[in-house]
Amino acid sequence: MSDTRAVETDAGKVLFERFVDLWNGEVDFADTPEFIADDFTVHSAELARYLGFPDSRRITTRDGLLDWVTSVRTLLHDVRFTTRPGPLREGDLVAGGYIVTGTYAGGAPTATVAPGTGVSYSGMSIIRLENDKIAEYWVLSDALGLLSQLGAVPRP
Repeated sequence: MSDTRAVETDAGKVLFERFVDLWNGEVDFADTPEFIADDFTVHSAELARYLGFPDSRRITTRDGLLDWVTSVRTLLHDVRFTTRPGPLREGDLVAGGYIVTGTYAGGAPTATVAPGTGVSYSGMSIIRLENDKIAEYWVLSDALGLLSQLGAVPRP
């Protein structure tokens, strides 16, 4: 969550931060129908085969998103997404950068580091709002950096 949420009045930016809170484990999955559309589409690079995640490129429902969030939170204990910079809004799109920190919990099929290894990576997210809910999500993360930290690919 970014430090600006306490004073934020733009509903789209508030939804963006609530989405970040979902990834941080601060939102009960039962509450997601309030702000995530039933039909929810993800646009991202494919990392599933390296990390054991569901294929994020095939997520087309809220339940698919929740499975993905669960996978990330299972792979990285104490995972924390921090919005930096943003969120920024233009029309029905809200964007923000993020920094992720966490501790590898084990279970990635190609990882060679020991559980307990700390990781940190960054990325950018864009959400599209429709009928006051998040309907679409574009994500670009430093996947190569994360994979390198996990020993899943050789370090450059």
